[in-house]
Amino acid sequence: MPQGPASMPVLSRGRHRSPERGACFMEYTALLAGEPFTDAPHCVDGELAAVVRHADDRMSDGDRARLTPLLGRAIGLVIPGPARPRRRRRSARLPDAEVRALAVHDAAVDELRVSVSRRFTAALGHRPSPAEWRAHACGRDVDRLFWSLMPEPVPLSTSAAYVDRLVDRLVLLHECYEQAVAQLGLARRSPVTGAPVVVARSTPEAVVVPGTGHSQAD
Repeated sequence: MPQGPASMPVLSRGRHRSPERGACFMEYTALLAGEPFTDAPHCVDGELAAVVRHADDRMSDGDRARLTPLLGRAIGLVIPGPARPRRRRRSARLPDAEVRALAVHDAAVDELRVSVSRRFTAALGHRPSPAEWRAHACGRDVDRLFWSLMPEPVPLSTSAAYVDRLVDRLVLLHECYEQAVAQLGLARRSPVTGAPVVVARSTPEAVVVPGTGHSQAD
């Protein structure tokens, strides 16, 4: 496997113990956001992260390189969690104010995901039946909805065509999240620094693609 810059890992399939062993798309996103190395960074909504993890795992090393223009775009596409209180005993009861804050947060997360699902299905020209909508938690299960629609409107006969559709729909899904976050009036901020997120529509220079020995920007 080719070696990339010492500061950044090789983009590859699956979960990794450390950046020295490589990084999946979400692990790479965590590093770009300044978070601890994880495939479930706080800076990305959990449903969007699940979709991208599954896409990353399904793609070959060569095809995975096509995801690099999306690196960093998901940062800040999330409902910020309530302020974390000081640690307390597990048996301690949460104060009423914290319970209310968590309920408000959970409702906002649901609103975001339902909005994304409605935008995504509308963009595809797909009208889910009531039974289909309920099967996907009324739009809250974005991950399952995304993959259930991959064969639509017609199944694809070649892997190349499938990858083309997958990449296009990942771009569309990010757009739906961006629109939904904007509609909710949320500013995209880093969960680490609190600074506004500026999304560059370009490939990070340090992304190394297995089998090439070069960064994707080379």
